[in-house]
Amino acid sequence: MFAWKARPYPRNMDAPLEPHAQSPAMPRLVVKHHRPFHTGLAIAGGTAAILFALWGAFAYGEYRAGFDRQAAGALQDALDEAQERDAALNEQITVLQRQRQVDQSAGQQVQASLDELQRRLADVQEEVAFYKGIVSPGAGEEGLRVQSLKFTNGGAPRLYHYRLVLIQVRTRELKVSGNVSMKIYGVQDGKAVTLDARDVAPNGRAPSGFGFQYFQSLEGDAFLPPGFTPGRVEVTVQESGHEPVLQNFDWSTLGA
Repeated sequence: MFAWKARPYPRNMDAPLEPHAQSPAMPRLVVKHHRPFHTGLAIAGGTAAILFALWGAFAYGEYRAGFDRQAAGALQDALDEAQERDAALNEQITVLQRQRQVDQSAGQQVQASLDELQRRLADVQEEVAFYKGIVSPGAGEEGLRVQSLKFTNGGAPRLYHYRLVLIQVRTRELKVSGNVSMKIYGVQDGKAVTLDARDVAPNGRAPSGFGFQYFQSLEGDAFLPPGFTPGRVEVTVQESGHEPVLQNFDWSTLGA
């Protein structure tokens, strides 16, 4: 459509024209095109382009999200499988550790039983050898002798418990009596030192007298001074009416 616009005429239309007067200017028309259809198309086109762009972005996002969801699902499945394997392995390890503990406990019990049996066997063998020495003494002079001497830990540092066994070897069964003494030779502060059993006895008393027909066991304790290193032990057996009998024992053979 066209819009017409006219300029206004002079108010006195009947007035005569003056000679040589300049003719009044003719009205000018300005034509403006009004196109609502084209404007609507432009707006619709822009809206469609925006919607298409949004749809494309949404579709691409869904496309990528689909791949991401698939990858996430695969990773989750792998994680679940790994966790299941981990739990299974931990369970197997727990079972094996318990089994090992049971085996170790059983093994320790068996070992403890074996150690106890071996200790008892050694004691029995020692006892058999002791009685055998009394019943069937070896070759040698008749008389009184020391059958054995043993030192053991007394339960405290430098404290020892000892056991001295005396026997007599004679063709006639006679009762013997007398006195016994014991000395410990060693080194202290670089000097040779001799300790008497009576001097190192915690209670100040050491077995000294004996009287028996076949054998007798004498026991006592010895508390060695600090810095003293024992080397050997000398036992003197003095039977009444006879010459004294001396026997020496190396400390390393006494079991201390």
